[in-house]
Amino acid sequence: MEITLAIPTKNAKGLDDVVNEVFARSNYFTLIKVDLSSNSYSIVKIIRNEFTSLSYGVGPIVAKMLKDEGVDVIATPELGHGLRELINELGLKYIIVNPNVRLNTVVNEVINHLKRLYGGPAGI
Repeated sequence: MEITLAIPTKNAKGLDDVVNEVFARSNYFTLIKVDLSSNSYSIVKIIRNEFTSLSYGVGPIVAKMLKDEGVDVIATPELGHGLRELINELGLKYIIVNPNVRLNTVVNEVINHLKRLYGGPAGI
């Protein structure tokens, strides 16, 4: 089973980057293709967030942008209640992770979380 994972990141450093403290106003989003069957993953794309300067409504715009990019799961340290609801309505999943952690670590945590959610290797 393959998923596309989006993580808000501080920079555009790929797997050497760290999770940003914020979601919608993060400067970048790193998109990672994860193969849950083999525990392998690779960077698909790094997106510069062009919506950070907007006064209002950044969360819904970013959620829609990620959906349009083919994202299945968002790993982020925070989401407001309304944005959680919107993400669910868009058919996306989210996982709350710690900020300032390297992407390699977070991706491995997400893989383990999703395997538990889907019942381990046999359920994938």
